[in-house]
Amino acid sequence: MSGWRERIARLAPSILWVFALYYISQIVVRLLLPDGLRIDEAQQVLLSQWLAAGYDAQPPLYNWFQQLIFAIVGDYLFGLALLKSITLFAIIASYYLLSRMLVKNASFAVLATLGLFLIPQMFWQAQRDLTHTTATMLLLNLLMISSVMILRSPTVQNYLLLGAAIGFGMLTKYNFALFLPALGVAVLLYPEGRARIFNWRILAVAAIATLIILPHALWFIENLKLASSVTVARMGEEADGTSRLGQIAIGLGNLAAIGFIIAAPALAVFGLAFGKTAPKSWTTGTVESRFFGSFLATILAILVILIFAVTFTTVRDRWMLPLLQMLPLYLALKLEAQGLDPEAALRRLMPVALGIILLLPIATFIAGSRSTSHYQQPYENFRRAFTDREQLAPAIIVTADWAAAGNLKMRWPKAAVISTQFPNLRPTEDWKSGKPVVLVWRGGSAAAPAALLDWAKSHLGADASLPPAQAISLPFTGHPQKVAPTFHYILIRH
Repeated sequence: MSGWRERIARLAPSILWVFALYYISQIVVRLLLPDGLRIDEAQQVLLSQWLAAGYDAQPPLYNWFQQLIFAIVGDYLFGLALLKSITLFAIIASYYLLSRMLVKNASFAVLATLGLFLIPQMFWQAQRDLTHTTATMLLLNLLMISSVMILRSPTVQNYLLLGAAIGFGMLTKYNFALFLPALGVAVLLYPEGRARIFNWRILAVAAIATLIILPHALWFIENLKLASSVTVARMGEEADGTSRLGQIAIGLGNLAAIGFIIAAPALAVFGLAFGKTAPKSWTTGTVESRFFGSFLATILAILVILIFAVTFTTVRDRWMLPLLQMLPLYLALKLEAQGLDPEAALRRLMPVALGIILLLPIATFIAGSRSTSHYQQPYENFRRAFTDREQLAPAIIVTADWAAAGNLKMRWPKAAVISTQFPNLRPTEDWKSGKPVVLVWRGGSAAAPAALLDWAKSHLGADASLPPAQAISLPFTGHPQKVAPTFHYILIRH
């Protein structure tokens, strides 16, 4: 048994090297796949043209970091894959660090970290789609790390770290605000927690958080409708034609269902690891387990209150992932309090976990190669066909949706590309300078969308005198027998 203990002790930090190699492999996989951009990727490329205090219904922190990475590496696709892998690895590493700060046996820290990673929304959805949510997950880890540091050592430096975590966290997603009252309740219930809150150093937390948030807060106030309309609409997607009581029932049902979907994999991980040795009673705990239990319970209570107060009906798994992020760590703390053997549990779990980690890059590549939804959209072939036909490069490209805009920006990096879905973001080029402008849309209709015609009329003074629309039909990349939605465009040469 002592030999296994030594091997497990060596494995604890080594698991981070495993994840480092895994996320490097995911960068390679993304570069091997066709270079069509998924929706969130396209949005990052499109918004990288502006350094602004705000863009849309999401705070701008991830956008700022993405612009920095683009500026460093000089390549959109590599920059997207690099920041995604850096962020996801930072989530895993900081979660392991937080766990290691709290558990006595390093094996429990490994189990907690694997419990987070093996949630499908983490290892699959976050890898392919999520951007702002991953930033929220990282800042939540930093929020909890700084909170634990303050509870143990209330120095000015630790309070400043907490203020920075709150400030930058609020720049990831607006639902980060839910963590703050939950953290406050957990701290109040912690021994000497009140002394930590009613401490003059808490003013430093408020000051640094306010300084970080202020530029975006001012933008948010000026653009309240733009910043809130999308989220409000999504929260009530299932409310049409339903009474208030029915809306509450739908909201509570969705909360329970999505909460179970997020929690079930973590519960299964610990169930697989401990098997029949899992405790039948969970009454034994520690101050740390009660701290995280209070944090999670308060978040769920706030969600229930919100459902009753504003009757939101839609709960999405990407929203719930960070809200239940601390569940695997809570389970690890509770199981350690029961006096269970983590080394034996880790021996059972590790072959399965390593097998999944090894197979995931292959699965990502296969899923991306066979799909014809995003990666295989023939934007590069459209660029070539357009250039061959028109013998010019557009200075301004206008589209009706951001997915097309981001993909076109990647093909024409020197052009100013805008989407009518972002009317607050204007071209960086002078559209009256006589340079060529292209209106682009996809689909079967040769008639330009009204949003594009309105843009042309208001910005170019063009109306009935617009040139006729042109069409280019191309197959999906790598699927020559499947025709993609047709590219339509109007080229205004001035």
